[in-house]
Amino acid sequence: MKWRSHLSIGRSLADVLQLSEEGRRALLDGMVEPDRHKERISGPGYCYRVSHHRAPQRVIMLHIWMARRAFLRNDERQGYRHLGTALHYVQDRSTSKGPFGLTHNRREERMAGVPVPRKMIERGLRNYTSSPEFVGETVRRTRALKDPEGIMAQASLRSAMVTAAVLDLSGREELRKEMRLARRRHVLLYVPLASGSLALGVSLSLAWSSPLPLLAAIPFLAWALVRDRPHRRLGRLARWNGLSRT
Repeated sequence: MKWRSHLSIGRSLADVLQLSEEGRRALLDGMVEPDRHKERISGPGYCYRVSHHRAPQRVIMLHIWMARRAFLRNDERQGYRHLGTALHYVQDRSTSKGPFGLTHNRREERMAGVPVPRKMIERGLRNYTSSPEFVGETVRRTRALKDPEGIMAQASLRSAMVTAAVLDLSGREELRKEMRLARRRHVLLYVPLASGSLALGVSLSLAWSSPLPLLAAIPFLAWALVRDRPHRRLGRLARWNGLSRT
């Protein structure tokens, strides 16, 4: 997707959200940053350039998390900049490169003249959940399309959904209450149940010199871990909202 298309979506988002001039500028700057400076991922024994059309999920989510944390500390400039970079990769995911990339430039040229469907921006800003799971699933569901109108519609919708999820800082007090209840269940029920069943299985196995009691305790341990899944989910949601897990 060419700069013109990226910036058109960014401007439409900024208009609907009525962003400040600083927020608008930071969002648009972030949205073209990957084209200005090619992002690289490096680690022990490897270093590679991030592919725009197949940017790894972890790269996109890294920018999403950095944007979210910036907004939580009221740093709008960094927040919108990282958000814009993440949206660049999401939008490029919507554009098919075609066989061997032969039709890619032609497709992007045609897309440059396609207007942003404002109704898709508005729809995306209404239909979202403020959670990292929702954002991750939204990115995963973005498919490479060939039709310029379809590309612009999907890119606009996905960009708006991700933006709304990152910007929404409401509901933190309700989450605090939910976390307290989950923590109480975790401490008073599932931890004793899991540790008790495991301890009983180990004790009986040692007493009988047989692994059967320990094996019999495993289904109870697994059941307790499955039932306690909401506590683990809330831990991730707590980090998303800048709250302590405890």
